[in-house]
Amino acid sequence: MNQLFLSLNEAGLIFKGHTEQGEVDFIFLETYENGTTHSVDVDTFKTLFGDIEGSPTYEALSGPHTFKWGGTQYTMTAEEMGYQKYFDQWKEQRII
Repeated sequence: MNQLFLSLNEAGLIFKGHTEQGEVDFIFLETYENGTTHSVDVDTFKTLFGDIEGSPTYEALSGPHTFKWGGTQYTMTAEEMGYQKYFDQWKEQRII
């Protein structure tokens, strides 16, 4: 996963932001027409996609993932979680 974060950082898609927990890293996902941006913090991304830690390829990211959220276990694909379009963009940009 570290290589993915390194590639995202090199592409300018990792930035620092402030939350109640202090300064954290975020992954920039998109900018909407009204100028607001959409991002995900790295820790949340690791929770959702941590099951492919050793091999975060496009195919692995796009597939099903099992994770715990709020004490409940889920299995969902990147498409179901709303991330597939970002993975498609990252593949097109040769980030992954």
